[in-house]
Amino acid sequence: MSVSGREWIERLPAELDVQRVLLRGLLRECESQESIRWLVIACSLGRGAADRLSDLDLGMGVADEQFDAAILDIRRAVDRLGDLVDSYHHELPGLTMTHERIFAQYADRGQVDLVVIPASQSVGPIRDEVVLYDPDLRIAGAFEQGAVTAGQVREWAFGGWCALADMGKYLRRGSRWEALQRLTEAQGQLWRLWAAVYEVPNPQFGLTSLLDFAPGQIPPAMETTVSDLDHARLLAAGQSLARQLTEASELLQPDFPAALPLAMGRYVTDDLEALVASREPY
Repeated sequence: MSVSGREWIERLPAELDVQRVLLRGLLRECESQESIRWLVIACSLGRGAADRLSDLDLGMGVADEQFDAAILDIRRAVDRLGDLVDSYHHELPGLTMTHERIFAQYADRGQVDLVVIPASQSVGPIRDEVVLYDPDLRIAGAFEQGAVTAGQVREWAFGGWCALADMGKYLRRGSRWEALQRLTEAQGQLWRLWAAVYEVPNPQFGLTSLLDFAPGQIPPAMETTVSDLDHARLLAAGQSLARQLTEASELLQPDFPAALPLAMGRYVTDDLEALVASREPY
């Protein structure tokens, strides 16, 4: 697998020379460290849609019994791949399996975003995944898009409505920066719902998945959910977002009649309307 991985790297277009250099270095590390058992890449490079600014979205498997001992060597190896600006390692929120994320920024704008896990563990087949190194043939199976669950839909819709409820609260207080922050949070949840409506892969990534897989289906009305710090424009953007939360929920509702927080939606919509009607000066 290392040979085919190397061939894949060398077939990258000239525009991706920065990424090629980083991948060559990572492949060499895989071949030189017995503890590293597999390396995969996905997202824009795996899909063949990368440009010169694309980062490397990578997964790496390390022999289970050597994970703790090997992780420091892997951090150092990532730092050596290029002219390092800085790097950072941490655990991803919500990911309960043993893991570490390593992010590195290099002076030539190259970026490595690497998640390291024990080699025996798996997150399942990943969309657009390319196997670069796998001498044990551990990585198998084709990607199949999982269905969006009722729990996910409820979480995203409820998160959007809660953020809009907070936005109304902060507008009443005259705290426009906090109102704008909550508006942005609500946008993130709405992007996830639109991604589910359009049935794109990985709808949990919201706007990113829509741009990756259905860029022509970005709802034009989303532009009206953007605002500056003006009170009236913040409120108008929030109301537009509320209407779209309702619309997206209705498009999903036949599959999730009991999951969607319809009462919360009505409450927040009415609350924002009351804020308009109050004409309170801020």
